[in-house]
Amino acid sequence: MASSQLLPATSSLGDLPRDALVEILLRIPAKDLCRLHAVCPSWRALTSSPLFVGEHKSRHTAPLLAVAYRDQGMANGVDVVDLSGNIVRRIPSIESDIVVEDESGHVFAVIPISHDSITVMRTHLNLICFTRELHPLGLWVLNPATGATLVLPPGHSDELAKEDKIQANYGYGQVESCALGQVSSMGVYKAIRIVSVGDRQMCEVITLDGTNYGRWRGKQSPPALIFAGHGERMRCVVVNGLVHFLMDFYSSIMNSGVITIEPGSIASFNLDTEEWMGTLRGPAPVRTFVQDNEDFCYGHLNLQLSLAELDFSLVTVHNNHYISMGLWFLKDFENAIWEKKYNIPSHVAQLYVYPFLILHDGRILFSHGKGLLKRYDPKTGTYDDALEVTDSRSIGIYTGSLLSL
Repeated sequence: MASSQLLPATSSLGDLPRDALVEILLRIPAKDLCRLHAVCPSWRALTSSPLFVGEHKSRHTAPLLAVAYRDQGMANGVDVVDLSGNIVRRIPSIESDIVVEDESGHVFAVIPISHDSITVMRTHLNLICFTRELHPLGLWVLNPATGATLVLPPGHSDELAKEDKIQANYGYGQVESCALGQVSSMGVYKAIRIVSVGDRQMCEVITLDGTNYGRWRGKQSPPALIFAGHGERMRCVVVNGLVHFLMDFYSSIMNSGVITIEPGSIASFNLDTEEWMGTLRGPAPVRTFVQDNEDFCYGHLNLQLSLAELDFSLVTVHNNHYISMGLWFLKDFENAIWEKKYNIPSHVAQLYVYPFLILHDGRILFSHGKGLLKRYDPKTGTYDDALEVTDSRSIGIYTGSLLSL
C-alpha cells in the first residue's frame, strides 16, 4: 500500500514529503508512536486511522501478552505486557465486593473483591477472556482497546436450568472447561463451556453481542467425556473457529477396564454451526505409546498429553517428562494426518511445561511451572528465562494493535 494512501485527505504535514513522513512514522515502535498523538491534529488523525494502524501492526509483529495482576493494595485486574515485561496497559477489575445472602435476602457475609483472583484464559484474540475463582460460572470478556468489560450471564441455559441435579445444587453445575473463539465467516465471537451434571457433561454456547443481555444456549453433549481441569493442563484450544477438547481416555480405562476412547483422541466443536464434528484421532505414536513402551502405563500418558495452538495449527503435545517432548502438528483434519515438527530435548521436557508461542525467529516460548515463561531455541538448543509472570498458566496472547490501547 502506498504511504500516501494512509494520509487523511486534509492533512498538513509541514516540509517533509508526505510519503517520507508516513514511512518514518511506520518504522517507530508503537509505544513511542503513541506519544506523538499530541504533536498536532494531523499526526493524531494519521496515527489513529484504521489504515495506518493496520499497516503499522503488519510491520511490528512482536507479541503482546495478557496476564492477571494483583498490586500491593490487593487490587487486581489484567495487564497487557510486551515480552520485555513492560506494561502497555493496565485494566483494573470492575467487580465489587461479593455479597452473600440467605434465601430470605438477609446478608450474612461480604467477601472483599481482594480475596478473589483472576485467571486469564489462553486465547489468541484481540479480546481477553478470564474467569474468577469465587464465581464458578462466570466469564468476563475484556476489550483492551476500549477498556470495556463484558460480563457474560452467570446462570445456565434454559435447557440445563431444568435439570434436577442442577436445581438440587442451588442452580449451579460444575464447569469442566470453557473457551472463547471467533467465527471467521461471521466475524462474531462465541464462548463455549462444558458443564458436568452428575455423570454427564453438557454443552452451552453464547454469542457475544456487545451487551450484557445475551443468553447461554444448550447444545448437544460432547461425543464422549472430555478432560476436566479448567485449563491448567492445557487440554482445550481454539483454532480457526474450531474448539478442540482432549478426550478423557484415562477415565474410560479406569471405569471399564477396556479402551473405549483411544489415547490422544480429540472432540472438536464448530463455533459457526454449533455442532460437534465427531472424534479426531490423535497421532499414531501417541495412540500406541503404552503398548510400545512397557515401562509406561496409561496413568503416565494421562499426565503427558496436552493441546496447543502454534503457528495457527492444532498441536498435540506429548511431554514424556525428562526424556523428550514431541510437538505433532495437524496437517489434514479430515484424514487425521499429523506431522511431528519438533522433538524437544529432556532439559525442556519437564513436569508442567507447556508450549505457548512460536516467535518469528523460530524460538518457542514455554510456560514453565507457575511463574516463568521460558524460551527455547531449536537451532542452538539453548533454554533460558524469557519473562517472569504471576502465573504462566494464566496468560493469553493479545493480537490487537498497541496503537489502539
